[in-house]
Amino acid sequence: MVASVSQEGTDAERLLDTRISDRRIAPLLDRAAAMTRALAGDRGYVWTAIGIESTPCDMGCTFCSHAAKWDAYTASAAAFPRGHRGDRPAGWPTAAPISWSLRTTQHYPVATLAALGRRVRERIGDDIHLVVNTGEMDLETVRILKDAGFSMAYHVVRLREGVDTGHSVDMRLRTIEAVRAGGLELQYLIEPLGPEHTAAEILTEARRARSVGASGTGVMARVPVMGTPLARFGQVSEAYLRRVAAAARLEYPTAASTCACIRRRRVPLPAAATPSSSSRPPIPATPCRAGGPGTVSICRPPGRPCGPPV
Repeated sequence: MVASVSQEGTDAERLLDTRISDRRIAPLLDRAAAMTRALAGDRGYVWTAIGIESTPCDMGCTFCSHAAKWDAYTASAAAFPRGHRGDRPAGWPTAAPISWSLRTTQHYPVATLAALGRRVRERIGDDIHLVVNTGEMDLETVRILKDAGFSMAYHVVRLREGVDTGHSVDMRLRTIEAVRAGGLELQYLIEPLGPEHTAAEILTEARRARSVGASGTGVMARVPVMGTPLARFGQVSEAYLRRVAAAARLEYPTAASTCACIRRRRVPLPAAATPSSSSRPPIPATPCRAGGPGTVSICRPPGRPCGPPV
């Protein structure tokens, strides 16, 4: 289980202390939920995320199904193959999303991504965020993508960056600086969360979301992909994931209306979370096989009737 911290610490530290029972930290969960609901107008939101290509990657991240060096990569059909017109994939959820995210591996061609962005923007209109989730970017690349219709970037310093990934913290921060300088909003999650991550590591990224001026915060759990080195650690519990989402909100109380909690189970969102991500493979942190869209949940505290509309 995740390492404990002192019971005399901050509220966020207490949330992440596994020696403290759920009953004792319930008021903190409720406070985080109330903060998010006030910011979000008591609504839940849907994010969509699409893996637009499936190619082996040479970065060697130890959780990734696309990493060429592990016994995990399996070729699969991309949701938007190169040359695709950018239409909504068949079987996609009908609930209106607040953002469309296009995901690629590290070395996807910028020109191809920009061309696809233009086609997608034409079809979704101007009132939905078009999010780029790709490899490292310099300022020129960010400006090209912004001109192509992208309005937000997802880019984070991942947990144990440089240890469990082929990137460095400096590489990731340079891209984040370029995103901000280039005029894109930044979405930031604590990820890919596993049972081995300490409270101190989690809080470092929760606080970094605030320090880099991200538009939103939250957490994404790692799905153990068989054949990758980190698969042996398994997955965090729903109870702990709920605590991390609440800690993210307490550490960044002004992070717009979004506090996301992303995982692959058909259960209600934790109390502090507003968006649910509906993802269509291929997605790097999940098994790399062709498949249908993910699940869509609405925001409600555990154990309470569904209330807020999506």
